[in-house]
Amino acid sequence: MQLDPMEMLLRLTGDLSNVNGRVKTLEEQQVAAALAAFEEKMATSVGGLEEQLAAVVAVIQQMQAEPEEEPSDGPGTAPNWNDVNQDQARELWDWLTSWCQNVLWPTYAQSVWKPCWYRHQQVRIQLTWLCAYWHWAYEQHAPPTRAAEWHVRWWPHVEQVLKKELKECGYPSDNLPKPRHPVPVPVADSAAPPAPFSIDDFVDHRFFERVEKDIARRPEAEKKDEAAAE
Repeated sequence: MQLDPMEMLLRLTGDLSNVNGRVKTLEEQQVAAALAAFEEKMATSVGGLEEQLAAVVAVIQQMQAEPEEEPSDGPGTAPNWNDVNQDQARELWDWLTSWCQNVLWPTYAQSVWKPCWYRHQQVRIQLTWLCAYWHWAYEQHAPPTRAAEWHVRWWPHVEQVLKKELKECGYPSDNLPKPRHPVPVPVADSAAPPAPFSIDDFVDHRFFERVEKDIARRPEAEKKDEAAAE
């Protein structure tokens, strides 16, 4: 059967139109699917960002609600022995002696300590800032590097100062012909068990007398406060 060329052209045109319609429909379906997938992905991403943003806001609000810690003044605020009145001097002696007796002496300094330490001005000054630095290094939330620096740098320095300043002070058994400060030999308690160190090794019997003299020579608190107000 022989078709007319014109009829064949019309049929071909119709088929092309049909194919074109199917292709267009398919493309539209693919585009619609791609758009749907993109919208779903964006919704998921936006949701995740919203959750992260909400978490950040919550942390910021919590930080704002917590009381701010006062900044540390650091070890540079070590007390100045030359600028204290009688009341302040008594507090300073108590503060320094308590730390030396309970922390420095039993833990670090027994091998270089002499009970006349308080009579040496340079020793007292060095121990004062070392004590201030120790409290700063071990305050709450302090980084461990502060304590590390205290042990590695500052205590070794003061240890050498103690050795130098106290080398001419000691017991008769230290073979010092003319000791600067003869250290009295403590009376042994026969009932007590032998101990390598006793409280007499930390401070000698004249400590309280010397401390009271040091306090008495300083200005009274009231007079100093009135002079400062003027």
